Amino acid sequence: MKKVEKKRLIVDMPEHLKVELEEFSDEVGMSQNQLVVLAVHSLVANYKTKGSFIFADLLNPVHREK
Repeated sequence: MKKVEKKRLIVDMPEHLKVELEEFSDEVGMSQNQLVVLAVHSLVANYKTKGSFIFADLLNPVHREK
């Protein structure tokens, strides 16, 4: 099996999001790192497939009202 080189990335996030990530991690039994890597894999795959259209829903003003 080929060894995958890993690099560290420091990510700043709002405190409330970090707390939610911790809770999510506990609920699903995955580390916070595993969840973040999984989310980034998904983001990159979606971007490769759909391009910048993946952000259209997030930029919709309806989502900013929460």
